[in-house]
Amino acid sequence: MLAHASGSLWLPPGDLATVLGAAGITLAAAEQTTPAEAVATAERLGYPLVAKIVSPDVLHKSDVGGVILGLDTPAAVVSAVETLVARTQRIGARLDGMLLQRQVSSGIEALVGVTIAPLFGPLLVCGLGGTLVEVLHDVVFRLTPVSDTDAAEMLTKRRANVLLDGYRGAPPGDREALIALLVRVSALVESVPELQEFNLNPVKVLAPGDGVMALDGRMRLAPLG
Repeated sequence: MLAHASGSLWLPPGDLATVLGAAGITLAAAEQTTPAEAVATAERLGYPLVAKIVSPDVLHKSDVGGVILGLDTPAAVVSAVETLVARTQRIGARLDGMLLQRQVSSGIEALVGVTIAPLFGPLLVCGLGGTLVEVLHDVVFRLTPVSDTDAAEMLTKRRANVLLDGYRGAPPGDREALIALLVRVSALVESVPELQEFNLNPVKVLAPGDGVMALDGRMRLAPLG
């Protein structure tokens, strides 16, 4: 794909899932489909589901109403697909299909990613809180490569670190699995030198022993040199 690219590009969902799978990073079960095949795809995946638009013109799907949650029947899937098609047409974006994904309701939300700093190179990014992390700016950066000790320290630097321990009676999260994810993302930087930007948000940190699961992600690559 990069061999024919004139500049940077965002990986489509299927290619992203392949890269993450090779890196040992778990994504919630999902399948790209067409509006005509959406119900058959939903029946194959099982309910409840989330529907998301797949468009090269839309980077942040939630900003344009491109994500619909809580689909638990074929009729709900049909309605969601019709709504997403209409919303995509309204903003003049190209629609390459729909992504249907198993909905994961439990867990603590986190953000894990990579950004390239002009002076320092790749930086690993971590924050707790999902979409709130962008409002609270409760994130920490660390130069790669990152060890498990570095990753554990990154988590303690966040104000929202208390969420992993079960804040005010809420269920705790699998801290060790989140540490392992940070180390895997750091290793991904070394394995994919073409990586320019990477973001997993939200990541669901499940109960201790149950691991972590990414619900959405994006990766931008650029040819070397």
